[in-house]
Amino acid sequence: MLRQEIVKPRSIAVVGASNSSAKPGGKVLRNLTSGNFPGPIYPVNPKEREIQGLEAYDSVEKIPPVDLAILAIPAALCLETSRVLLEEKQCRGIIILSAGFSEESSEGGRIEEQIVQLVEKHGASLIGPNCIGVMTPHYHGVFTTPIPKLDPKGCDFVSGSGATAVFIMEAGIPKGLTFSQV
Repeated sequence: MLRQEIVKPRSIAVVGASNSSAKPGGKVLRNLTSGNFPGPIYPVNPKEREIQGLEAYDSVEKIPPVDLAILAIPAALCLETSRVLLEEKQCRGIIILSAGFSEESSEGGRIEEQIVQLVEKHGASLIGPNCIGVMTPHYHGVFTTPIPKLDPKGCDFVSGSGATAVFIMEAGIPKGLTFSQV
């Protein structure tokens, strides 16, 4: 079951945020801010003090409690980052954009399984890893563009493949198919 923190978060951390919209963490941050997300957004990057006009944090330990975290960091850092978010920041929704898990190696699979166990232990929800993110009328937590017009009366769409999701949206929208949550 998806928790409210995934569907309609009140606050979002972007771990691996960037000033470069060529990077997933930069693109997702731009989509969040240009999509007029109404709550606080906490960009996290150890090398920056300000990212896309927002105050940046150099670690997840320094952000306030947060509903949702979007991770665009190396797979090897996702387990510890998830632990801090779940145990210290009361985060109950995590989206991992990063690749490098079970789709690439047995070590990546081990890390992925540990993240799943940690998320389950804390009663949280996980989307990913290796995904494009989530789009709802409330927020655009994806690193793809363009963002289609979302309609609350449209269909919800879940895909195990970002490329397939984008293809179906691009093919369906011109034919009148509307989406609410992707």
